[in-house]
Formats: sequence, C-alpha cells, structure tokens
Amino acid sequence: MSLEAENPVMTNGNGKAATATPKVEKTPVAETPAVAPVAPVDPNVVMGTYLVPGRPLTPEALAYYYDQNVLEAKENYDANDWADPEQMYSQFDFFLSRVDLNGKTLLDVGTGNGLFFEYLAKKGIKPASITAIDISEEQIKVVKKRFPEVDAIAFDFFKYEFEESYDYVTLFGVAPCLKFIFPQKHRVSALLRLMERSLRYAKEGVAISFLNRNCYEMCEIENYEYTYFYPEEFCSLLSGAKYEISTVDNDLVSNCFIHVRDAWDMPFRFNMNRLDDALNILK
Repeated sequence: MSLEAENPVMTNGNGKAATATPKVEKTPVAETPAVAPVAPVDPNVVMGTYLVPGRPLTPEALAYYYDQNVLEAKENYDANDWADPEQMYSQFDFFLSRVDLNGKTLLDVGTGNGLFFEYLAKKGIKPASITAIDISEEQIKVVKKRFPEVDAIAFDFFKYEFEESYDYVTLFGVAPCLKFIFPQKHRVSALLRLMERSLRYAKEGVAISFLNRNCYEMCEIENYEYTYFYPEEFCSLLSGAKYEISTVDNDLVSNCFIHVRDAWDMPFRFNMNRLDDALNILK
C-alpha cells in the first residue's frame, strides 16, 4: 500500500497541496470530587480494638458483644467468653470452699448464661434466694428460661438500685470488663468502684475473680479491652480488710474473697476520694 493511499492529499483554493489536519476530540477532564472533611478524633473516646473493633468502649458495646456470644453459644460455657470450663469452675470452687451458701441469699453480678447456678444444682447447694444481674439481655433470657427460680435482671450493675442487701455478692469475670464501664478511669480506680458498690449490698462477703499477672503485660502493650490486675496490686489496697486470695487453682484467674467486716468487726469500706487522689498523683 502506497503512502499516498494512507495520507490523502487535499488542495487548497490556489491548487496547491495541503495536508489535512485531523480533528482532535478533547477528552473531558473529570472533576475532582470534593474530599469530605475528616472528623477530628475525640481524644476522650476510647475505641475498641479486639472485642468491638472500631466502636467506642461503652456499656452498650459490652452488652452487644455478650449478646452476640450467647446467640452463638447458647447454654455452653464459651458464651461467657472463657477458653475452657475449668477457668470458670475454679472461681466457683474457691468461693464455695469458704462459705456455706445453703439457706443464704446471693446476688450474682455479671451472671452470663447462668453456669454458676447449674454448678450449684450439681453440688446440691440450695441458697434461700438468688438474684442475677447482667448487662446482656440475651444472656438474661437464657437464665430466665433455664432457671425460672432465679430473679434475673438485665441491667447495668452500676445503675441498678437494689431494694435489699444479700448475704453474698459474687463477681465472677466482671472485673476484666471494667474498661467498657469506665474507659477513661485508672483501672485500679475502676476496680475499687466495683468493690465499693458490691460491699454496699453484701452482708457477709464478696467473691471476685480477675485476670492476673500472666495476662497483664499483653494487655498493657496491646491496649486490649479486657482489664488485668496484679494480685499483689489489688491486695495492697485491702489494708484493714479480712480477705483470702488464691492463684493456685488457675494460672489465668486470681480469686479473692473479702469479708464485709474487718478484724475489729467493723464494716470495711473504701475511701474512694482518698484513693482517687492517690491514683491521680501517680499518673
């Protein structure tokens, strides 16, 4: 094929050859979309990383997490977020080795799906009455279905006002969740608030479990939502109290039982204002 065929020659009005200039279509330039302004991060909002990724740590977020747990696990132990049943049973055994719960009144805080009540039934232990409270409505639905004799309440323990006191208050697995309740407070200050409120409703004693030193460093480094405590750190704040502590049964959980009355038979209470002042100084 000749070049002439590829490039046809045109003539102008004077008969001279003129090269055709091809018409170039302009490609429309796309308008740059306006970038939406990024909302500033509120430094006062603590966000979840593991349990509720990207969501503020609030009581509602904690309730949502455990709602989902029980919807998946139903009556199984892992609805309570423990890796194996022994982690739960060691807490129950520690408490029951120190008190006779038969004929006593019990308030179980953070009751989950009620495995403690199943454990009591298997042991033949019969409290006079049991009141259970949990922030997860779905967990409480399971408790009501399985244990109709239990007075089960779906509510935030820190906001619910009980009309009576109980012989014993149990706090199995509650302390690790305190970051959702008090995301901005010093973890020890949050723990003491839990203990102070529990002692208010207990006539004889309070049983509490918390994740111990074997998990502490990971929590601090990775900013995990669960809260961990050194057992010694906690017990150093119980000066004047009668208490017993054990980490023998389980290398993950520390168990503690605090008597409501001290060695002088006086009510044991925390001075929250003094302790808050001390913790703020240490920050």
